[in-house]
Amino acid sequence: MAQEVEQIKSRLGIVEVVSSYLKLEKAGINLRACCPFHNEKTPSFFVSPARQTYHCFGCQRGGDIFSFVQEIEGLDFVGTLKLLAERTGVVLATTNTRDRGEKERLLELLSAATDFYVSGLRDAPRDYLLQRGLRDETITSWHLGWAPDGWRHLYQFLKQKNFSDTEMERAGLVVKSVRSSDRDAAVYDRFRSRLMFPIADSSGRVVGFSGRIFGDETKNQVGGKYINTPETLLYNKSRLLYGYDQAKTAIRTAGEAILVEGQMDLLMSHQVGQANTVATSGTALTAEHLTLIKRLAPRVIMAFDGDLAGIRASQRAISLALTAGLEVKIALLPIDTDPADLIKQNSAAWAGAVKNSLPVIDFLLQTIATRTTDHRERSHLVQQEVYSYILSLPNQLDQAHYVNQVSEITGLESAVIRADLLRAKFIPPQTTPVIPRAEVVPNKLERLEESLLGLLFWKPELNDEPVRQILGSARFAARVEALTPRRETLIFMAEATWANVIHPETVMAELLERLAKELLRSELAETLAQLRMAEKSGDQAAMDEYLKKCQSISEQLHHH
Repeated sequence: MAQEVEQIKSRLGIVEVVSSYLKLEKAGINLRACCPFHNEKTPSFFVSPARQTYHCFGCQRGGDIFSFVQEIEGLDFVGTLKLLAERTGVVLATTNTRDRGEKERLLELLSAATDFYVSGLRDAPRDYLLQRGLRDETITSWHLGWAPDGWRHLYQFLKQKNFSDTEMERAGLVVKSVRSSDRDAAVYDRFRSRLMFPIADSSGRVVGFSGRIFGDETKNQVGGKYINTPETLLYNKSRLLYGYDQAKTAIRTAGEAILVEGQMDLLMSHQVGQANTVATSGTALTAEHLTLIKRLAPRVIMAFDGDLAGIRASQRAISLALTAGLEVKIALLPIDTDPADLIKQNSAAWAGAVKNSLPVIDFLLQTIATRTTDHRERSHLVQQEVYSYILSLPNQLDQAHYVNQVSEITGLESAVIRADLLRAKFIPPQTTPVIPRAEVVPNKLERLEESLLGLLFWKPELNDEPVRQILGSARFAARVEALTPRRETLIFMAEATWANVIHPETVMAELLERLAKELLRSELAETLAQLRMAEKSGDQAAMDEYLKKCQSISEQLHHH
């Protein structure tokens, strides 16, 4: 595997990989962008072509092409290796099944199940999909399938492929029913008499399924119209968007994602050229879903029926997206019409709805302005329907913009609206709790030491003796030892800051001057603390000594 990793690295550079996800700009000998792993306005994410690494000074993430793809795609290392191997043409050596991890084994099982379902799609189920507007090529390219009516068809097929009952259960494809004891456990197919939609991870590997009921809806059916694979080692509905693997490039190119609810909506949208469409597949929108979108684009378009009911019902999802820093736009559809039906009837109308979509707050304000001309009534409607979205915005400039918009349609002064907003109670949408990493923030003296040592790490030809003299040999050695694990990060910082400097020794002289001052300030603060303690204890001799020392340090600071 190590040889294959090196082959991939020799064929694929860090700039080529990162630029396929982010828009990079020159920053001296490096490149930079806003970090895809945390919210920021000022770019702190740097890529070094010389060392083939990246680092973000905001969230401290860094590494090579493998760690970048692994994190941004949400893959394990094996998935990342496969993805990059396909991109570079590197052939991966096959390994014995027994030596593969559980994930690899389950992925193989799910791939076999996909083939089984695909092979079974014919006659009435296929005709139904064609009647709904899908083309043969869409059905084929998205690997749509059919789970036959019966209790153990898939089970028997996978048994012939040497997969165990436990593996099938862990993949979410079979259900075990215990009647009286473990020996009496009956295993049967989870999906029966259903149209099957494979759900893939971001690299296109099938990790689960969504099954739509078909035919006699009362026969041998458990669950609703749609049932999905349960949570498994591979399938996490909160982190998967249907179609994301096939929509990534289009989302990045368009700068926006179209978000729909169902598989048919997505397939029809892709079929008519809106390849930047993804779907939640009947699950609630989560912060993880929005993170996937935001890594690729700053904007999401949500499709709703032509009345306000859908928007009100989706208030949590909209607020969640706004809180994440995404611009949310509304594509308004005819009443009681979903995207799939609209596309089948008039694909141009769907394209127009997407093209004419409006930012959600602008849309609501325009709607309120047309519903009533009474300013007092407008004010109440804004409070009820718009305030929560304005408060969801993380950027105060954006909030100020909409305060002015509200002022225009209500006739109220901006100051009054701003005060009213401050009194309004904002309840952030529920998200998965994030436990912050414990971080020790360096003080000014430590930051100067880091800058100097980063400069020395970057330019080892510089004379380090002046730094030793100011810090003292013992502290100098201790700081070098403490900061060596962060060597690459500090070099990154030095490159990003001083890449265009012709004479780095001048930079070093300026840093030394600032370091000397900061050391004196630190010494003065410590001496003043000792002076206060001497005053409390009434030790006159110590007071005189510390006072004299304070005066001496103050004079040195004055002359620096």
